[in-house]
Amino acid sequence: MGRRIRYFVLISLLVATAVSAGWAQSQEDNGIIEDLKLFSKALGAISEAWVGDVTPRNLLYQAVKGMLGSLDKFSEFIEPERFKLLQIHMRGEYAGIGAILQIVNNQVGIRAVEPGKPADKAGLRPGDIILKIDGISMENKSVMDVSSLLRGEANTPVTLTVLREPRQIFDVKIERAKIEIQAVQDSRMIGKELAYLRLAEWQEHTASQTDTVLEGFKKQGMKALIIDLRNNDGGLLTQAVALAERFLPKGKKIVSVQSKIPEQRKEYFVTQSPAYPKLTMVILVNEKSASASEVFSAAMQEHRRATLVGVKTYGKGSVQSVIPLDDVSAMKLTTARYATPSGKVIDMIGLIPDRVVSNGTEGTPGSDRQILEAIAILKQYM
Repeated sequence: MGRRIRYFVLISLLVATAVSAGWAQSQEDNGIIEDLKLFSKALGAISEAWVGDVTPRNLLYQAVKGMLGSLDKFSEFIEPERFKLLQIHMRGEYAGIGAILQIVNNQVGIRAVEPGKPADKAGLRPGDIILKIDGISMENKSVMDVSSLLRGEANTPVTLTVLREPRQIFDVKIERAKIEIQAVQDSRMIGKELAYLRLAEWQEHTASQTDTVLEGFKKQGMKALIIDLRNNDGGLLTQAVALAERFLPKGKKIVSVQSKIPEQRKEYFVTQSPAYPKLTMVILVNEKSASASEVFSAAMQEHRRATLVGVKTYGKGSVQSVIPLDDVSAMKLTTARYATPSGKVIDMIGLIPDRVVSNGTEGTPGSDRQILEAIAILKQYM
């Protein structure tokens, strides 16, 4: 009887949510009330009669997963552990120790430590093996499992039992700290006036981190810039818009977004004078450059602010919203599509670079023909 009561509470919540969201203002609205009765009947039968053990929450998770899977390849159910990681990547920060992990002989070890972060200050080194965390054995644990245990609230302690060859085992107590994920993965001057930076993702700190790097380049005399967006599969649309504003003239359109949701249905224009209005630029793209990377690249290409070099991009012209379902899970739902400043829709099509250049076999001399082409375009600044 207890299970049946819980089940009816869940169904009531479903119906209440539908009504509060304006999806079922009458029994005729898309027949959703009748459809929920069908779902209610199936859920009730499975909960009460299936020969195995099952929880209503898991059944609901599976139902949501099935619904989203029927829509498009980008809409999906996000399970609790993945939801945590997604939130970290969207925020661009987490509280942890600043160690990069890897599997070494079926054990989780440290591949690298971030300079100045808690792991570095505590004396951890690449090659150290993590045997225990707060007394809990890490035997047969995955990198994801260990990473999850190392994360927590800022300014809270965590104790690691570490193996350091040759057979030195010791405990180290580390205080977690807020760590900002670096969207700019590589940045350097490669000529007297030519700068290069590689953006790995579009998260909440992408534009501000890029500002810091560009300010440093400016002090070194930068007059031309290569932005490498190869293998950057997207992230926050707002960050692509923000970065475009650094280079495009005030009043220029960046992107148009079409959606059923009024707050998302919008045309984005440059609202301020650009910080770098005359900077000569090349953008590197490839078949894995997608979403926000394509938004930024299309705006720069169509306004003739940059030359695109590489191969045709992925072609992801849709926008996904992350909608929490409860405290630990969420769904990623395609809620909008975007068009370039000229009105071009590139979904499933992609962007064609101004200079189409394919790379050679990886690891062979001169295999990165795309960066060589970019440098050739900007050779006057070398």
